[in-house]
Amino acid sequence: MTRVGLVLGAGGVVGQAYHAGVLAALDRELGWDPRSADVIVGSSAGSITGTLLRLGVTAADLRALANGSPLSDQGASVVDRILPDPSDLPSPPPRDWLRPWRPPSGALLARIARRPWSFRPDVAAMTMLPAGRIDLTDRAAPLHQMVRDRWPEDLWICAARRTDGARVVFGRPGSPPASLAAAVLASCAIPAYFAPVTIGGVEYFDGGVHSATNADVVRNRPLDVVVVVAPMSATRPPIGAPDGLLRWAAHRRLDREARRLERGGTMVVRIEPGPASMDAMGLRPLDDDRSYRVAATAEQEATHLVLQGRALDGLRASAGSARRS
Repeated sequence: MTRVGLVLGAGGVVGQAYHAGVLAALDRELGWDPRSADVIVGSSAGSITGTLLRLGVTAADLRALANGSPLSDQGASVVDRILPDPSDLPSPPPRDWLRPWRPPSGALLARIARRPWSFRPDVAAMTMLPAGRIDLTDRAAPLHQMVRDRWPEDLWICAARRTDGARVVFGRPGSPPASLAAAVLASCAIPAYFAPVTIGGVEYFDGGVHSATNADVVRNRPLDVVVVVAPMSATRPPIGAPDGLLRWAAHRRLDREARRLERGGTMVVRIEPGPASMDAMGLRPLDDDRSYRVAATAEQEATHLVLQGRALDGLRASAGSARRS
């Protein structure tokens, strides 16, 4: 049986809609159920999509959720219990962006001294931003009430330590213990907007600080195919556009992550937004009003990718094996 990993990248509310459209296309066109992935890696928005999949929500229900359409009874029994309304997220007052930054922490300076070749100014800058003031704790309470200390099998949630920006993968063997709700909160805590999340006495924030995808965390896992759904990247980063530099950086980092996986013999299937999806997504990642259009364009682009037959034979084989078993 083909061993498949699924990596779901960051991207806010529109990123979740992008996941929904892509996964619906893969399910419909290839007969591959994303819930069957051997391991699911989620960062920020991807941590929410990954959690829903591991709790039994189908790709069709994710697509219906983005559409605002009725879900199946099974999907509604999960989504209605745990997923908060994204439209009620408050906007930070303008004065919040004028608060002073923090000086570099001792942990950050020690990490730079220990591994100067891995220093990344963008990550270091994120650790020095003032703490966000919007506390997400109450929004995760329904999820915690549902699962308590149970952790879905092979669901890995990426977050970053606020002290030094180091990546931490909750749910992976050897990682710090955490409840699922706390890990998802930490992975979604956008720096300077949402309050950092404390787990075991350590502050964490958005997993996208380290990488918008974090695909390379599965490099030591014996997988035949890794499917990466990367809402913040682009098939051709639009240099000169307002979000062009951000998408170019995400695309380049995914290049490096994919090479690490491919050197180990793993096939990497990258699904990144094309022009239509980027236009639908706009520049506001928390804009829930765009979900329907984003999911629709993502589904169209992913369907075109499938029809082209590019590097998707592994998923076809996995779907066939699953049907036979």
